[in-house]
Amino acid sequence: MRLIFVLLLSAILGSSTFSPQYLIWVAPFVAFLTPLESGLFIFSSFLTWFYFRYWMDIINLQPVASYILLTRNVVLLSLIIISYIIIIKKLLRK
Repeated sequence: MRLIFVLLLSAILGSSTFSPQYLIWVAPFVAFLTPLESGLFIFSSFLTWFYFRYWMDIINLQPVASYILLTRNVVLLSLIIISYIIIIKKLLRK
């Protein structure tokens, strides 16, 4: 389940378009994650909601809005890296 989560999240983050509803696709897999990973996912979901609630106007992108999106993307990237490390550790134990 963790591998599916990581692959799906990697595809979403690596695509040319990132829509907030794409996070719903990986939400069911959060139940199989560690508390740290779940917290990172919830935080990135909050940042996504916060951005689209208050700064959705891309044409007049303000610095605060771009920092919110940057923070969200860094959190999602760190979530992917942490999940890959956990997968590799589990594979090396076997």
